[in-house]
Amino acid sequence: MKKFFAPLREEYKWNPHGILNIIGSLGVFPAVMLAREVDNIWILFGIVILWWLIVAFVYLVYCYFKNK
Repeated sequence: MKKFFAPLREEYKWNPHGILNIIGSLGVFPAVMLAREVDNIWILFGIVILWWLIVAFVYLVYCYFKNK
């Protein structure tokens, strides 16, 4: 059993892009609120994808200017 649980005892390394995914996933909340009003699930998917693309673009711009 020690070998089975050994990977769980290793040091956890935080994914540096994890915050990007967390902020990107928060776009679901406004998308659901808007999709309730228009009664169309495709608008929900579009808003979530648009939100995530905006977050990714802002993050890439931040990384570009940070490293410049």
